[in-house]
Amino acid sequence: MSRALAALIVVDLKLAFRDKVVIFFNYLFPLMFFFAFAEIFGGRDTVGQTVTMVLAIGILGNGLWGAGMRLVQERELHILRRFKVTPVTPLPLLAASLVTGLLVYLPAVGLTLFLAHTIYGMPYPQQWASLLAMTVLGVIAFRAIGLIVAAVVNSVQESTIVIQLLYMPMLLLSGATIPLVLLPEWARVFSRFLPASYLIGAFESILVADRTLAVNLDAAGAMLLTTLLATAVAARIFRWEKGERLDNRAKLWLAAVFAPFLALGTWSLLP
Repeated sequence: MSRALAALIVVDLKLAFRDKVVIFFNYLFPLMFFFAFAEIFGGRDTVGQTVTMVLAIGILGNGLWGAGMRLVQERELHILRRFKVTPVTPLPLLAASLVTGLLVYLPAVGLTLFLAHTIYGMPYPQQWASLLAMTVLGVIAFRAIGLIVAAVVNSVQESTIVIQLLYMPMLLLSGATIPLVLLPEWARVFSRFLPASYLIGAFESILVADRTLAVNLDAAGAMLLTTLLATAVAARIFRWEKGERLDNRAKLWLAAVFAPFLALGTWSLLP
């Protein structure tokens, strides 16, 4: 890791922990769902499923709100403009955001597993390496999606709208808050095209069925491909200043970033 990237990560971490939105979406919001779901869905009998849902909710917030909103705010507050006169290029800034998101979120994973074990008796996961790998892939993929949102929108208000359009369907229709078996058929079909559905499926496979990442290579591959594609595009169209504008056609890059999951969804529907 270069000194410049390490310095950017340190600065980004300091800013992240000063942001109340970061604290809320990474820790408080998922914990609210954890206790609510644990009681609603039966406590000890379904705690593995509860942990799966809560981890996915945390990653959604970490990525879409934590990366997507923050980068736009920093551009509008002229924070990014200060880096423009330095040798720093967009790619290290974006990479620092990916690493920061992961470092901020990992304690929440440990806390959730600890509470599930001590309060509801869930055994600690047997497939630790697979759980960690899937968490890393999930966090950086959704952070990258957040970064591409920040790259294509022109204001905080516009960012809020786009993030909500992505966040709410994945929160409600991917199995993150409502089990898929309770959803109508059209919603279950739609869920096959949502990135969060593959994240939840992989977590459930690892936490509930004790399977390894090798069984979830489709989800892992899609997460990795999305990370690489979104980060590359975000670096390409990166803007340092509020006054730099992109036309609405730039938002088509969002569709390109979701291409791996559109392909998986289409494949799953083939006879």
